[in-house]
Amino acid sequence: TLFRSSSDGDIYGKGAVVLHTLRYLIGEHPFFRSLRKMAYPDPRLEKVTNGKQVHFATTDDFLKIAEKESGADLDWFFEVYLRQPKLPKLVAEKSSKQVTLRWESPDGLPFPMPVDVQVGESTKRYELTNGTVTIPVAEGQNVTVDPEGWILKEQ
Repeated sequence: TLFRSSSDGDIYGKGAVVLHTLRYLIGEHPFFRSLRKMAYPDPRLEKVTNGKQVHFATTDDFLKIAEKESGADLDWFFEVYLRQPKLPKLVAEKSSKQVTLRWESPDGLPFPMPVDVQVGESTKRYELTNGTVTIPVAEGQNVTVDPEGWILKEQ
């Protein structure tokens, strides 16, 4: 895994992987604008170098900034990844003509995380608005879910 679980006392890597997943979800530009606005809520502070530009933000502050920059509702993302310890699990069921993906989220929390799926040589992002999607595949085609490893999930 990308980080060690709390069972061995080291969870610091989780924050970086959660940010990596948020970057996947909202896109490069909104993600980096969100980080910049969290650190420098006033653009004039970007030019200050004497330490007075230091700004502390809470998780809720960052949630509001990321929602504003992305134009998306991200409450569900923060609830699953930051407000409880368990990770979501992506269940894939494959038959000869289709693959069905289904999120199992902690405590049944809403989790409409989209997923990239590579079928053969083609990769496409699939929305799981209701937590599930069925993808048609030709018999014998290789299917790889989240081929770039963007999404933090139970292994």
